[in-house]
Amino acid sequence: MRIRCSLPLLWASLWLLVVPMALSQEAEEVNPPEKARPFQVSDVIHPTVAKLPVPEFNDRLVALRMAISTSSEEAEKHVLQGMALIHAAWDYEAYRHFCAAAELDPDCVMAYWGIVLSLASPNHEFLQQRVAAIDRMLTLVEAWGTKLPSVEQDYAIAVAQLYSSEPSAAAKSLERILEKYPRNLQAGLLSTFLQRDGYTEFGDTLYGQEQAIKKMKVYRDAHPDNLSVLSFWAMLHTETPDADGDLRNNVLPYVRKMVRLVPDFAPYQHLLGHFEWRCGNHLLALEAFERSSAFYMSYMEQNKVDFHDCEGWVRSRLYLAAALYSRGEIKKAIAVANQVGALKVDPDRLGSPGANLVLWEGKNLAARLFMARGAGGDFDRAIAALPPKEEVMLYKGRTLSIFYLEGLRQYAACRKALLGERVDDARLIREALAVTGSTLMRLQSSARKSSSMSEYFRSSRTLEVYALELRGLIALHGDKSQRGSAYNWFQSAVDKQVRPAMLVPPGIMYPLEMRVADFYLSAGEPLKAAEGFQKALVRRPNDLTSLLGYHSALLKLGDKAAAAKIQKQIDLVRSN
Repeated sequence: MRIRCSLPLLWASLWLLVVPMALSQEAEEVNPPEKARPFQVSDVIHPTVAKLPVPEFNDRLVALRMAISTSSEEAEKHVLQGMALIHAAWDYEAYRHFCAAAELDPDCVMAYWGIVLSLASPNHEFLQQRVAAIDRMLTLVEAWGTKLPSVEQDYAIAVAQLYSSEPSAAAKSLERILEKYPRNLQAGLLSTFLQRDGYTEFGDTLYGQEQAIKKMKVYRDAHPDNLSVLSFWAMLHTETPDADGDLRNNVLPYVRKMVRLVPDFAPYQHLLGHFEWRCGNHLLALEAFERSSAFYMSYMEQNKVDFHDCEGWVRSRLYLAAALYSRGEIKKAIAVANQVGALKVDPDRLGSPGANLVLWEGKNLAARLFMARGAGGDFDRAIAALPPKEEVMLYKGRTLSIFYLEGLRQYAACRKALLGERVDDARLIREALAVTGSTLMRLQSSARKSSSMSEYFRSSRTLEVYALELRGLIALHGDKSQRGSAYNWFQSAVDKQVRPAMLVPPGIMYPLEMRVADFYLSAGEPLKAAEGFQKALVRRPNDLTSLLGYHSALLKLGDKAAAAKIQKQIDLVRSN
């Protein structure tokens, strides 16, 4: 057998990296598996999963097949189903299938490979099980020797390297599988996806992302009906800046095809809603999120799980509220937001994905919707919609989300002060918000060890953008010598705003380009204002508030024909 990495050295590097990361405020403490007793399959199955029924199969999802070394045909079927769910980004359900395979055949290397891959997020409740699965997988690779097919050896080493001191080696190991087996589509998809590195804050595509898209396009064109290929293609584009061009023409049609092939699969419906919303098709997005919510709810009822282990349902409800807001259906949006905000998080499940989404997103969604509308009394409503301090104190010292909630409370209070022309009070509150934001940023090291790392960085950036926006608004309320600086603050907020990530709507429910456009309107420059609203609509196609602002700017320009066209678009958004 040829293993290109010394197993003892790989084990050592894994323990140095994995164990310290797990000692966090929002994840269970991890200790090395006890060496005094033999391995038991229960070591890799979290207690919350062990009590659930055997997961069901959906053969329509299995687009890639490979021979699995196992004594059980049923175990092989679970492994293949788990792989398909990994490709569909439903890691929890994939984990359940890999656990079922391990129970049927405790010596199946690929079952543990799947467990490790499905628990790939940096920190979570299941770290103990991931560490045990890595150990069991490498033990089996060594024990099987040359009896284990080389492709399974290579897959095992590649996924183990994700947690070593050089995780970039995982992609290279997958590429070596491709060298030996050029038609191994799974290795190609995984290695390409691992190459991605996203976009700059200004929307420029980074080199790794550009290369990943080029390679994935080759797979897409060669396999236009393969669900796994289409899923990877779509996931590569979830944060693409150019919503109205690239997404509408090169991604959305393929996501619609995925839904046609498997219409009752919740993650595909949610993915469809995400892209429909980003392309400005708000009614179609709303319908997709309604369907995904219903499918997830049916799944939870049938499998006896709740939102703690079904973050997909939480994501769908968050996005449903955003889609309703985008169409001007504020009351319905608030109702959905209140439903999510009312969910009771189990203090013992703070490290679960669903709990993280509820604490960081759901508990403040109604408040963010009120703040986005900004009508009379909305900032009082926003403050009232945030969790009361006694509820927040239940999680003090256990989640950093309490700082984000406080920052949102301060933002709403500052906006309220500005509406009342209490500019000095607004300055003091903005300074308090700056302290809250700085405190949150100083806690980065703790956040990196927590299960809510992604939510933390997203929320920190949201507070940063809110703070810049407030500087601009305060400048507008100051004397004439200060008003000119408002543009610079608003433009900084534009540059810093975050695109939709994690398949949830953005933290700020309106495009910040609107602030620049409003600045020009207040300065008596409707032409520049119209250009600003156009930029807002490039970022958020068919955003109703931006359309209304654009219509107003066109009327001030005296361009009644163009204003009439925008009015038709406004009517279309509201009715369709």
